[in-house]
Amino acid sequence: MKMKPSNQKGVCLLLNLGGFETRMDENLEIAQGLGKVLYSLTGDGLVKVEAGAHIVPVNVLSLTPAELFVWSSLINEQLQAEGFTPDDAVILAAGKKYRGTLPLGTAISKGLTLGA
Repeated sequence: MKMKPSNQKGVCLLLNLGGFETRMDENLEIAQGLGKVLYSLTGDGLVKVEAGAHIVPVNVLSLTPAELFVWSSLINEQLQAEGFTPDDAVILAAGKKYRGTLPLGTAISKGLTLGA
């Protein structure tokens, strides 16, 4: 039986930095230890990751500043509607050469924050 960390958050958001899908299974396993509920940050907003459903997050590095602004606003609205608070959420950002966690409210572009 896998033990969940005591500092597990209520929600983990999956953020693609280009190449997330190359290590999809690893990324999902890590995310499950970080948050009780997983959401993929897709082009259409938050999509809940159910058991067996591998929904690749949108590559935020491919978005224009205008698209990123609209997308970030949509994500913020959806997070608030779901009742998530910044202190009970974490972002797993992953790409081909990087994987790490970011707190909700991290600036993802000049003047844009996610979940703040």
